[in-house]
Amino acid sequence: MKTMNLKAILLAVSLIGAAVTAQAAPTVSADTNPAANNENYTFEHLTLPAGAFNDWISFSIDGYRDLSAAISATSTSGISFSAFNLYAADQTTLLVTGLVGNPFPTLAFGGLTASAIAPTSYWINIVGTNTASSNYNGSIALTAAVPEPSTYGMLALGLGLVGFAARSRSKFSA
Repeated sequence: MKTMNLKAILLAVSLIGAAVTAQAAPTVSADTNPAANNENYTFEHLTLPAGAFNDWISFSIDGYRDLSAAISATSTSGISFSAFNLYAADQTTLLVTGLVGNPFPTLAFGGLTASAIAPTSYWINIVGTNTASSNYNGSIALTAAVPEPSTYGMLALGLGLVGFAARSRSKFSA
């Protein structure tokens, strides 16, 4: 009888330990912007246990977009980010290295930007450490890439040349 109680207690303690050390993955919202050419996502990790963390957040985009992402974290004891980077779909090709800051032991932040990224899947990698239960949240804003003014100039020049050629042909055919 005593061995049965000891086994039950050991099982209960191990299950509690597994539940406490289990780390839930960060959650990502659906697109919160109704506009067709812009996409906004939010992400959060509310149950970040003490220790090192290495989280990957996946998202896909529909067209060529400019990316702007930000992250912030709070902790009752201490948290710091060591990486906030953008990777290609294979999770090995680093595309953009983000900036991170840890001004106070209980506050950390980061940001990254990328221009005219192609329509496909991407990953954001968040790496850091914390000394107590912490949380972080952030946002990803994707806006339609706006052409440079020189692009519009080249377009106007090209249309002018096509119009000139069409006008020249109509004079010779008459």
